[in-house]
Amino acid sequence: MKKIITKYIVNTITEDEQNLLNEWLKDRDNQKEFKRYVLDYHDVKMALYKNDVDKAYRNVKEAINNSKQKVIPIYRKKFFKYAAAVLVLVSSSFFFLSKNTPVENNNVSINPGTDKAILTLANGTELLLDSVTNYQDKLITSTGKEIIYTPSENKTNTVEYNYLTIPRGGQYHIVLSDDTEVWVNSESQLKYPVNFIEGQPRDVELVYGEAYFEVSPSTEHGGAKFRVINENQTIEVLGTKFNVKAYKEEPHIYTTLVEGKVSVNTKLDAKLLVPNKQSVFSLKNENLSIQDVDVKIEIAWIHGEFVFQKKSLKDIATVLGRWYNVDFEFLNDTIAEQKFNGELKKSQNLENILKLIQDTNKIKSYEMKGNSVFLK
Repeated sequence: MKKIITKYIVNTITEDEQNLLNEWLKDRDNQKEFKRYVLDYHDVKMALYKNDVDKAYRNVKEAINNSKQKVIPIYRKKFFKYAAAVLVLVSSSFFFLSKNTPVENNNVSINPGTDKAILTLANGTELLLDSVTNYQDKLITSTGKEIIYTPSENKTNTVEYNYLTIPRGGQYHIVLSDDTEVWVNSESQLKYPVNFIEGQPRDVELVYGEAYFEVSPSTEHGGAKFRVINENQTIEVLGTKFNVKAYKEEPHIYTTLVEGKVSVNTKLDAKLLVPNKQSVFSLKNENLSIQDVDVKIEIAWIHGEFVFQKKSLKDIATVLGRWYNVDFEFLNDTIAEQKFNGELKKSQNLENILKLIQDTNKIKSYEMKGNSVFLK
């Protein structure tokens, strides 16, 4: 049964195994054993993204045998009734697990973000793109979730730029005229040409925010390189997959390479990135450094998840604030620096997440008023 529980934790459980687990959990003693087993699994992050269940089981077993940390148990009777994906959130001392079930409270319900953006055309016209309002002309088609650019048959040396601005509580997918795909995150802005000029570098600008790029290879465009420009750095690629995070209020720019090879260039330095590496550019001292990174964590947002690793509650609140379009206020400064690891589904309401955090006893309470969330 322990192996089935491990498969449940890493979300590889089959329907038959789920039914077997549900039947086993009808016994109260088994419920207690399940709870102890899951709570002691405080090093879950290595298993979240791997289908190697045997290795996951060994990790769990080792964690249980070696665990010296005190945990606060949480358990809901409704918990085992659902077969949706597991939601895990772990702190340095606390672990909690939920099934994306509704939480009862008297606060205002805050829904997750949606696919929406503001498209600014070359003539300055601004168009709202969402599930209700779309736009189409000879070269542009929006579908409610994405906007697709068709290459122009008329060759020209004149470049017209569009802007795609994603508000708080939004995200959007774009296919550029060279077939490069870009996923643009909340509170971000991308500037790009309607058509690229043949034989010249394909330049786009991440004005601010976060975007994930899957670049059309240069071999399909006469060797033309693809460049992502930001006020503080330029990324040069031939054809690759990478993520750039350059939010206005954050002191660093993070470039994470998933596949291929890119060169990150600043005014004072240039470094080559290979897969599973991340460049960190400090806006304060203009230092450019390279570090190892779990790319699956960095790009989880494009797959409908937030994944945090040793992140403070303050940092987590910043990410949640962008997606749910809310402002967090800490009424107790000490809780802002509490560290958590975890995986959260972007599709659930904010109060589900807040209730889970409260259940760790790391915060005493929370209150939602309009677009503000107060943590005590």
